[in-house]
Amino acid sequence: MLPIKVPDSFAIIAHRGASAYAPENTRAAIKIALDMGVREVEVDAQLSTDGQVVLCHDWKLERYGHGPKVVEQMSSSELLSLDMGSWFSPYFYCGERMLTLEELFNTYQDRLTYHIELKGLAAGLPAAVAELIKRHQLRDRCVITSFSLDFLMVFRELEADLPLAWLVSKINNEVYERASEARLSCVCPRADLVTLPLVERMHASALAVRAWGLGGSSAEVVRVVRNLVDSGCDGATIDWPDWLTYSSK
Repeated sequence: MLPIKVPDSFAIIAHRGASAYAPENTRAAIKIALDMGVREVEVDAQLSTDGQVVLCHDWKLERYGHGPKVVEQMSSSELLSLDMGSWFSPYFYCGERMLTLEELFNTYQDRLTYHIELKGLAAGLPAAVAELIKRHQLRDRCVITSFSLDFLMVFRELEADLPLAWLVSKINNEVYERASEARLSCVCPRADLVTLPLVERMHASALAVRAWGLGGSSAEVVRVVRNLVDSGCDGATIDWPDWLTYSSK
């Protein structure tokens, strides 16, 4: 059953790193993904009060064991001192720290393609991310994603040539029209809602389709991935990147 064979053109994107095996968005999760042979990772970017881009999915830190603290209301020194691993496994990952986008770039440089999701509400986040990408000369290695089309349009003003991917629950006529008008590179619907007609319509307008939300039992993931491949989908984020492998291997 596993691993699932996918076409060589299908982007296997480690969701928050190999987040089924290590705490999400941490150095450990990224390293495991790289060790698995994955070369594309998705990470979640937020902005600290002192302007540092930190990698964290949730707006509040309750799920990670730090109560109702809000990421965007904390300084980088406060955030980077937190234990972001014990919630996942106190034995294996106690003391695993929050990672900054700059640390990620410094460590892996052009060895990875980075799908950077703009999270939260901080107005300065797009500019801070754009500056880091420019400084590290990684324009050809970055894709900017967000559920907020407004954030994507702000980023377009800062970096006109970077690919922009809009995360949506499902693609309807309004999403299709707005994505086309905004000249996005990609639309990212929930994996279980992808169909062949939907992908064909997106491709006809030069829009790629990459799915998110793969989950459930291994049998369910296999079923959904096979449907993604049969529908011509261009890739997906997945917590278990070793569950997918390329047909040429």
